[in-house]
Amino acid sequence: MSSNTTDISDFNFTGGFPTSTDLAPSIVFLAIYVLAIPVLVFRFVRKQDRTMVLIRPAVFVACRLGSFGLRAWMSKNTYNENELIAELVMISIGALFLIAPLISCWTNHVESEVRPEDRPRWLSLLSKALHLLLMACIATAVIGSSMIGSAIKDPSKMDTVTGLRRASLVLSVVVVGLVGAGITLTAVNYNLSRRGTAWLYVLDGCLLVITVYKLAQFENTDSDSVAQSRVAFWILQIFFAFSLIMAISLPTWFPSVDHEESLRDVEMGGQKNVGNPSMASVRR
Repeated sequence: MSSNTTDISDFNFTGGFPTSTDLAPSIVFLAIYVLAIPVLVFRFVRKQDRTMVLIRPAVFVACRLGSFGLRAWMSKNTYNENELIAELVMISIGALFLIAPLISCWTNHVESEVRPEDRPRWLSLLSKALHLLLMACIATAVIGSSMIGSAIKDPSKMDTVTGLRRASLVLSVVVVGLVGAGITLTAVNYNLSRRGTAWLYVLDGCLLVITVYKLAQFENTDSDSVAQSRVAFWILQIFFAFSLIMAISLPTWFPSVDHEESLRDVEMGGQKNVGNPSMASVRR
């Protein structure tokens, strides 16, 4: 290429450039996520499973369907930088949408089992800060990836693209690490259910492995390294973390305080109606 442009191979793409060897695994994972859609719909439809937290996993599934579908097509067809950038954006932000349920479930775990006067003051502040950091992760990933096209034409933007992508990856590791520390602190200091705590630890561990791998893959430019291998890319997928979220009823395991209070209000209202029948019931 001309010295006035950047070679697209200079960009460290997650999973590398799609080749014919990516067709089979792309189709396999595409089929897996298609089969996961009925489970996700079931969780949304079933009243006791319904929660706003599931919106993030739904976005994750959409990103995975798009990225693997595109990767399968690219493995057998000639593609340009636009397709490559689109796949990178979906791969980059997809996993981030599973970190949000981890934060929400941990917060609900503490708030539903610890009385308000006994809760740590830092819980709410840390939860909000983590959600803000997660938004920053997504924003920097999208902006950094979308700027690759202009960086190819203008090498002076290469450092900006690299910096934004690195910031997103580092922040994702920090967020997952802080949640893990928070889980430990609250588990040690409060009598929380072991089942919920164990589930949170497993999910946090899965996400930590994935985020650290992505950062290692980004920073490593040796094509022969383990981090750059396609085997690592396909094995270290985040489907197990998604399966953990789909395997349980989130509102049952980690009820939100607002949800519990609304249920109590309904129950109390029903009790009041039993003891004090309305005029309409008297007429009947």
